[in-house]
Amino acid sequence: MIDIKEKKNCCGCNACYDICPKNAITLSTDIEGFWYPRVDIDKCINCGLCERTCPQLHIGALKKNDFEYPVCFAAIHKNIEVRFGSTTGGLFSALAEQMYREGGYVGGAIYNKDFSVSHFISNNPADLALLRQSKYSQSQTCGIYKEVKRLLMAGEKVLICGTPCQMAALRRFLNKDYENLIIVDFICKSITSPKFYAKYLDYWERKVGSQLVSFKFKDKELGWRSLVKRFDFKNGKTMYSRAQDNDLYSMAYHGNIVSRPSCYFCQFKGFPRMSDITIADFWGVEKYAYLKDID
Repeated sequence: MIDIKEKKNCCGCNACYDICPKNAITLSTDIEGFWYPRVDIDKCINCGLCERTCPQLHIGALKKNDFEYPVCFAAIHKNIEVRFGSTTGGLFSALAEQMYREGGYVGGAIYNKDFSVSHFISNNPADLALLRQSKYSQSQTCGIYKEVKRLLMAGEKVLICGTPCQMAALRRFLNKDYENLIIVDFICKSITSPKFYAKYLDYWERKVGSQLVSFKFKDKELGWRSLVKRFDFKNGKTMYSRAQDNDLYSMAYHGNIVSRPSCYFCQFKGFPRMSDITIADFWGVEKYAYLKDID
């Protein structure tokens, strides 16, 4: 059974929760707001599925694919409104739009009503606006692995995006390759504490004296290089907070003081990748004159 003795050995992917046939695994949240699996030994039948699914325990098997160093492309979405509404260049939206055109399903992280983050999947193009943008807080993935497998086994096409550890966990959960599946991850600095994230938003609500109705990381209205956070409140006020203005979240995140313990010892970074496609910012792209627009 899963037995977490050191917190650095659990990335919080929750694949063990989904794979357990007896619902013997629950998630316990620690003082920092990170969740960890806890096994009910009275329900556990020692089938070993949780250990066989854990990506942390099988990194050697996961870090193998057909190419050690992938081909890289610089790309932006042709629709400027999509780019403006995205955290970076809108590539995820382009991939999702193609999957929708093929009648498939698209999954990724979305904000819930309280701005907590969870994974979601659907075949409705209207949901793309929810999936767009980086969330910068660990997403709750309970149930998503089961749902992806159900869709794949039903013959549906699936495109899903998540952190490298979550997508590695999906590969372990599925335990086989599917031609109708595209796995996308991204260059990930770290996962921040959901507790810290919630307190940060609460701080802004108390500061403004109104309920938050919309929130966005890396808003582009004041320029995409400024790492601006935008807050829209029920009383009609809109506030902005920039990294260079001592924004609390930016200082904690970039100061590496609110990351999940496993992130400091990440096994999922580097090459080879465990996804089919990895997306990332391309800071400094303007320095490379040989990168031309491709029709």
